[in-house]
Amino acid sequence: MQTSQSTAAPRRWVLRYWVILNAIDALLTGLALMLGAVEGNMLLQLFSSQIGDMSMLFVKVLIAMAIGGILWERGKIRILVALNYAMVAVVFYNMLIITYAL
Repeated sequence: MQTSQSTAAPRRWVLRYWVILNAIDALLTGLALMLGAVEGNMLLQLFSSQIGDMSMLFVKVLIAMAIGGILWERGKIRILVALNYAMVAVVFYNMLIITYAL
């Protein structure tokens, strides 16, 4: 019989991966922007033009943390797992963009 502790541990890792992947995405996005790339998200492009690239990245991370926290608190782990897979794809895409820019 599983205890609530044994099921809570994987849930925490899902949230930790969400935080780590979004931090990596923000770092890679910042690097790509410094190399001349353009933010692909139109809403974030608007933020970037209004408040600057680095502030936009901070807002981006805050929004991601809020989304992850809300999903985790509500027990929507499957959605968070799916978003983690999507973020892995985004991170690899950012790495490709940076690689081709160098």
